[in-house]
Order: sequence, then C-alpha cells, then structure tokens
Amino acid sequence: MSYPTHLIRRNGHYHYKIKVPVDLQQHFPCTFINRSLKTTDLQEAKTILVGMEYRIHRVFTLLRTGMLSEDMTKQVVSDIVPVRAKSVVAKGLMLSAVIKQYVFEKEAQWTPKTKMEMAGVFKVVLDVLGDVDVKSLNRQALLDMRSTLMKLPSNMYKRYPGLTVGQLLEMSDITPMSIKSVNKYMKGVGAVLRYCAKECLIVVNYADGLKIMEKSKPDQERSIYDNADMKRIFDNLPRKEKYPERYWIPLIGCYSGMRLNEICQLYVEDIQQVEGIWCFNINGDKDKRLKNQTSERIIPIHPKLIELGLIEYWQVVKESGVPRLWMELTWMDVNGYSNNFGKWYQRFNRECVTSDPKKVFHSFRHVVTDTLKQAGVQDSIIAELVGHSQGTHSMTMSRYGKRYQPKVLLEAMVHLDYGIEISPMQVPGL
Repeated sequence: MSYPTHLIRRNGHYHYKIKVPVDLQQHFPCTFINRSLKTTDLQEAKTILVGMEYRIHRVFTLLRTGMLSEDMTKQVVSDIVPVRAKSVVAKGLMLSAVIKQYVFEKEAQWTPKTKMEMAGVFKVVLDVLGDVDVKSLNRQALLDMRSTLMKLPSNMYKRYPGLTVGQLLEMSDITPMSIKSVNKYMKGVGAVLRYCAKECLIVVNYADGLKIMEKSKPDQERSIYDNADMKRIFDNLPRKEKYPERYWIPLIGCYSGMRLNEICQLYVEDIQQVEGIWCFNINGDKDKRLKNQTSERIIPIHPKLIELGLIEYWQVVKESGVPRLWMELTWMDVNGYSNNFGKWYQRFNRECVTSDPKKVFHSFRHVVTDTLKQAGVQDSIIAELVGHSQGTHSMTMSRYGKRYQPKVLLEAMVHLDYGIEISPMQVPGL
C-alpha cells in the first residue's frame, strides 16, 4: 500500500517524517523531523497530516525570513521538534555516551526484540573496544576489533559467565563465533559511527567496508525440508483438540510461506473472502507486528487447507466469540504471539522430523519459494505471496502497479502439491 508523501507506517502506527531542508539544518538538532500521529487509522492519519504539513512548512518559512531572534528561532523549532535529550557534547565523545544517545534516537523505531538484540551487540562492542573516545577509533582500531571478534566464542556471556574478553582470548579450546556473528557486531559499531559522522562528531566512519564476505549464499543459511521431512511432519502433527495451533500452524506455513509470527498472530477477522476466494489478510493492525511494509498483503488460502477443514475450524472459533484463531498463544514483548509456539516447534522438529540444525520453521518459506520457482512461477508473484520486496522493480511496482488479484495468486499456489497424504484433524463441535 502506498501512502501520501511524508506519511509512514511503523509497527501499525502512522508517523510524519520529513527531511529538514539543507539551508535550515543549522537551526535543528536533527536532519529529519519524525512525529508520531498517534493513530492506527489511515484516514485519521491523513487528516492529521494536513495540519502537520502546514505547521512544519510555516516554521520553515519563518526561519527563511531571517527576521527571528535567536530565542524566537529556538521557540519555533521546539514547537515542531519534540524535546530530546541533550546531544552528545564534544568534551566527552566516549563510546558509551555515544551509544546511549544513538539508542535514544533509534529505539522508537525498534521492536522489543530488536532493542534486546542491540543491547547485546553494544555490550560486546564496549567490552572489546573499551569505553574509548570515538575520535580514537581509526581504521586499525576497528581492524583489531574485527580480529578479536573472530577469536571469541558465540554467546560468550551465557557460556562463559564472569570471564573477561582478555581471559577468553587466552583459552585454546573455544570454538570461534561465526562470520555472520562477527559481521553483526561490526555492523553495530558501524551504525554508531555512521551516526557520529552524520552529526559531525567525527570526520570519517572507519567501520565502512569491514564486513567479511561469507562463503555460503543466503539461500544456504537455512536448509530446505525434503520430501521425507515433510512426510514426517505431516504424519506426526498433534491432533489434540486443546492445541489446534500445533496442527494448523505448520500446515499453514508449508502451504502459504507465511512467517511464523504472521500465522501465530492471526485474528478471526483476518480470514475473509476476497472476490469469492478465501484469503489470509496479513496486516499490522491491533497488537500484530510485521517485518516490513511489503509484509502487509492478502494471499489466498490453499485449497488443501480448506479441504482439511480450516474454514470449518475458523467458523467454530468465530461462533465462540473469541478474537483470535489460537487463543492458547499468549503475547510477549519480544516475539509477539510466536514465542511459546516457537519453543514447542523446536522440540517437535528435533524429536519427530530432523536433527539438522539448519532445518527450522523458517524452512517452510524456503520450501514454498523453491517449489514455486521450480514450477516456473514469476518471481514477482512469489515475492507477493511471501511478502518480499520485488527487487529492483519494487519501487516501480509499488507506485504504479496494483497488487495481483487473489485468483492470480491462487493459480500459482496450486503448484504447492507435495504428493503426501495428510489426515485431517477433527474440528470440535462438528
């Protein structure tokens, strides 16, 4: 879905975002003005947007007159820019202080899970580099950091509690963290230094270009389930009336390519008929979360799921008056509704399906995309089904091209035929 200029949607809420004109940036503490419109309703957001645009551009016009005193300038700027913590001052520029300021400015855009991950990243960064002046972080210092990371173990605080980085480096029997993990920490320090450069706190971000090339391709990071794995999944799915999600969620995953949390957070109203076709409406309304803007989509429900009784199950849930499809799943800050189910599926996967650590719930997405690709389905259709951007054409498609109609997507989805018999689950009340 495209939005008016300067209107963005983040975690279900609408925000106003505009870049401060270059000639006025000396008056502002930031290069972008980002204001929450405090609504999840698009029409209301558009209405508020009109007033916000007027206020912002009125301030720009007043500043350009050159007739405002210093105090008046500060006043009109403070009217449109929320009061923020004082910027990092030059006399400190200690890494811990800069990280704190960076987090303060970015955390409103982060999910609780991202906040937790970034806290872990910055703890490692500070332990490896020390709380140094960011101006001292030249190329050699960052190359040394990268070399040190390549010798440290993964999850070092959990596996070696109480040991310092120096003590860990002296150990000879540890397995170093993966290249992917090293790059994660380098990306973290790079983001902070990029922020410093943007705010003119340093001249050059020496962390640029320090990512290590990984040998494996992205599509090899997780393994795809083979036909034998799929049969073991289908044969061993629990069919207990108390936990219907343990039967349906894996099936929806392998017949749609939806992400785990997208399935776990489904509300009753998210199953609907569009142009006579039963569909999943994947959206960020209420307490639901989406990975990105292209994740919001409407996709058909595979005929196999309908054959197995998903619509009948949905009807029973709807008539019971509960709001969500899987009421046994509870919401948590970090992973939304998928936390407990994810833990259960890990156990089920290892006990009943495979010992391959690269085969996980996300492997269903690889199964779906690979099956459709081998069937000759267009990349753009596959991208829309699984909620990916459409490569170099994504901007053109999102601006000028409408989404595919459900019947077109359904024609592609019928290629998801694994040739395996699946016994249905008895729907309660039928």
